[in-house]
Amino acid sequence: MRQTIYIILTIFLTACKTQQLAVIKLNDKFGCIDRKGNIVIQPTWDYILQGDKNKQLLVKKDSLYGFIDSKGQVIVRPQYQDADLFSDGLSAVSNGEKYGFINLKGDTVIPFLYDETFMGFNNGLSDVTLNDSCGYIDKQGKIVAPFIYETCYPFMSDYAQIETFDGDEFLIDKKGKKYDEVDVNEKHRLWIPREVYPGSFSTSTGQGRINRKGDTIVPPIFKVTGNLSDRMYIVQDKSNKWGAYNDKGQFTVKCNFDEIWHFSEGLANFKLNGKWGFVDKKGQIIIEPIFEYASQFTNGLAYAEINGKSGFINKKGTFV
Repeated sequence: MRQTIYIILTIFLTACKTQQLAVIKLNDKFGCIDRKGNIVIQPTWDYILQGDKNKQLLVKKDSLYGFIDSKGQVIVRPQYQDADLFSDGLSAVSNGEKYGFINLKGDTVIPFLYDETFMGFNNGLSDVTLNDSCGYIDKQGKIVAPFIYETCYPFMSDYAQIETFDGDEFLIDKKGKKYDEVDVNEKHRLWIPREVYPGSFSTSTGQGRINRKGDTIVPPIFKVTGNLSDRMYIVQDKSNKWGAYNDKGQFTVKCNFDEIWHFSEGLANFKLNGKWGFVDKKGQIIIEPIFEYASQFTNGLAYAEINGKSGFINKKGTFV
């Protein structure tokens, strides 16, 4: 009897640009196949997580976490109670009591000293928590910002948002220097100025988005505004329909969709009347909503399901 393989995650671009992998689940075990359906990593793992920019895959075996490469070779044997994907060349791992950081060889480069980390390393720094207070360390483990804050967000470009136990919010740079927030107008302020992910703000009329100069990109009239992705912001209006603005503040994709995900490679997957299709940045429907499910595009392919058939489609909506 032919066994059915269920693809549960989107395409993963490995170090080899011509090779793409998708995670599969077979008999309650996880593995990977290539775009032709060939099993590249045998389904022997209890869990697999892949990252967009890494060729290392996080795996779980007998409740312990480790890492394998795109050929299934073990890089770091499963030995940790918890682990995150590599970021900035380091992964946050737990020995069951504390968190530390390992490099791509599995060497412990920052000792197991911390209670947790929210996002790991980003732009050379990582938030870490110790005794219910958070701060930041660099990749050598040196403390950049002391452990005196309640909430520490990841560094985006040169700044990170901080929340104190007194309810104050401000920004710090990579040297720990404090900065005031950016004024939006007399009543509202940008809660975190980011070059890549401009901040959100709210008024009595709704939520909007501004850049770090305080310029309004998305007017405050929406229930939800998403972060910048592929130079586009998805938005949900008050009738629960979805659309998108570009990063110039142009409302190019009107709120006509029941659901829309973030843009990737120029297209966003949307749901309309129970079916999935794809729309471009100008609001033109490129692939009609005929699929029971469709993921975002990665390296020119998207996973899709229709009438019991599943696999990868190209940007013309054709199965490859």
